[in-house]
Amino acid sequence: MVRVVISTVYSGRSIKVAIKELSPNKLILIVDKPIDKTKEETVKEIKKFYGEIIQIETLQTSLYNIPEIMEKVIKVIDEESKKENEILIHITEGRKTTSLALLFAGYARKEKIKGAYYVIEETNEILPLPLIKLELGESKKKLLQEINKGNGKIKKIEKKLKIKQSAVYQHIQELKKEGYLEDTKELKLTEMGRVMIL
Repeated sequence: MVRVVISTVYSGRSIKVAIKELSPNKLILIVDKPIDKTKEETVKEIKKFYGEIIQIETLQTSLYNIPEIMEKVIKVIDEESKKENEILIHITEGRKTTSLALLFAGYARKEKIKGAYYVIEETNEILPLPLIKLELGESKKKLLQEINKGNGKIKKIEKKLKIKQSAVYQHIQELKKEGYLEDTKELKLTEMGRVMIL
């Protein structure tokens, strides 16, 4: 079995500790584009030092778009899971948005993740992070997916999902209250709403 570590990246200090402690066969580094000088140097250094013994890949993502980053990471998790690889997540001292997106992707695919970790800066100890499950009822998730496709008319949703109009209204109100839909007349997903349909 191949052990895959998916990691954010910044200075490289914590990645070196994670490599030593987690012993991956494959390392996937998440880098935002355009990549800054520090991250670029770190990726080069990691590849130079560990490239002969560990398969190292990079995954380019946006800088601040959490749902977009999550979508790319989830795709990687799903692909690695199909190969029956053991998948670990490593959060570094890099960009908070990238770190959150990686962790949220782990939440969205909790059943496929063996563990999530952070390296404590002061002691270089590995800190296991809790993996929670991001869940939403099937009807609400389908409703969000329809709205995301541009099907925002109540009658259309009612027909498509085969649920009563009163249930559609109730779900919409609950989704707004829960922060998955914007509290406006036009039905539009919030960032968290986009996260929940991944």
